[in-house]
Amino acid sequence: MVARFNSMKNPPLRRSFPGRNILRAGCYTLLFLTTLSVAQRSRITEDRELKEIDLTGWDCVDRLEGSAKTPDGLERNRLKNRTAADLPGARVDALDSTAFQRLVAAFDNQTKGKRRKDLTPALKAELDQREQQLVSLTGYLVLAYPGPPESTNCGSTDFHDWHLELFANPSDHPPQAGDPTPIICEISPRTQNALYRAGIRMQSLAAFIRAPDLSYEPTGHPARKIRITGHLLLDDDHNGSADVGPIIQSVGANKYHNPWRVSAWEIHPITKIEVLDSAVPALIPSAAPAGEPTVTPALPIPSPNESSSTPTPPVATLSQQYITLRRPVTIKISYGQTVLPRGIRLPVITRDTQTVTVDYLGKPQVIPLISTDPW
Repeated sequence: MVARFNSMKNPPLRRSFPGRNILRAGCYTLLFLTTLSVAQRSRITEDRELKEIDLTGWDCVDRLEGSAKTPDGLERNRLKNRTAADLPGARVDALDSTAFQRLVAAFDNQTKGKRRKDLTPALKAELDQREQQLVSLTGYLVLAYPGPPESTNCGSTDFHDWHLELFANPSDHPPQAGDPTPIICEISPRTQNALYRAGIRMQSLAAFIRAPDLSYEPTGHPARKIRITGHLLLDDDHNGSADVGPIIQSVGANKYHNPWRVSAWEIHPITKIEVLDSAVPALIPSAAPAGEPTVTPALPIPSPNESSSTPTPPVATLSQQYITLRRPVTIKISYGQTVLPRGIRLPVITRDTQTVTVDYLGKPQVIPLISTDPW
């Protein structure tokens, strides 16, 4: 018994095999990379459309500086998180892509590659003045996508900016090498609800939506001609040659185009979006259910350079039936899925006792009848 006890206290040493430690290290590395990959995927929103968001449940709503740590980061976030501008009576400079680049060219030439913290006092004073400007920019919305978690929004996945890439000309393909770079415009969580209630929908305006896996999903229609109004902002986080340039040089393995913007200047936050072309999107917002704000359609309006004789889109005849969703519905689209938000009005193709087939962006979609307003 004593001998057995002693052998338990001093068990024989295990032999160490060199391959054992290598295998163990490999397993740990694989587990770490798998965990990291899952974590990264979980930090990308699944949103493919604007929606009504409840800001009262967001712990960052009163932190206009977000989670930034540096003085220039704090300043930049305060500007990005401004409330929507009060447009009536305000001076708004109307620009196209060429005029926008001309407006910021002199400042860009003096500050290329620099951060706001590195500017001379004179240039910093000029920057402060410029970032109070309101501008409206006309162009074609080729690509839209939700932004990644960032310090502006305290790293939230659910409360994120929307990036709109506005081009001087329409395109039948996503941005690729050889294309000109766009001007970046951004919707913030603090301006999203007002735009949503005004009937703005990315699926109806953009030619392509970037999916969570960074692939491009066509929306089934050309890029719409729109006018975006909001504050000028220098996003000096992206003021280097890797981000800024006139022509896209390549598309990386991560599917981002490089460079991806014509200037570090952008419109951020966006206060207003107007549709300028005469096409009528298939997605037609209407009055929301009782207790919710009314959604006004974003109808096309003539641009300053267009004739006022532009024909008015035809009004649907009384024989056309519509349904209004009273709850969100997830549908499949060409390259994934999207959520039709509550309050959206859709034209009916057919119906039966359980479902209704509607027209969404020119394609039939089957909706459970229980998710619609009463017939």
